[in-house]
Amino acid sequence: MYHEDIILEMVEGLEENGEIRITDGLREIYIQSFDEDGEVIYVSNNNKEFEKAEDAIQWAINQFGGVENIEEWE
Repeated sequence: MYHEDIILEMVEGLEENGEIRITDGLREIYIQSFDEDGEVIYVSNNNKEFEKAEDAIQWAINQFGGVENIEEWE
């Protein structure tokens, strides 16, 4: 349950703030939202695009091998 709460907080943070930075202490993933022709898309710092904040966050978590490997996010 704890991991699900963190994921939900991350998704809400991305949707509300329009950006999020996630790090494992060595690597960093940055995701930002953009309005493209009236539709919001989410783009990572390596140009991976997502239609939903949930998909962007889940992809980022997978890049780190799970929530337990994330050191910090803001």
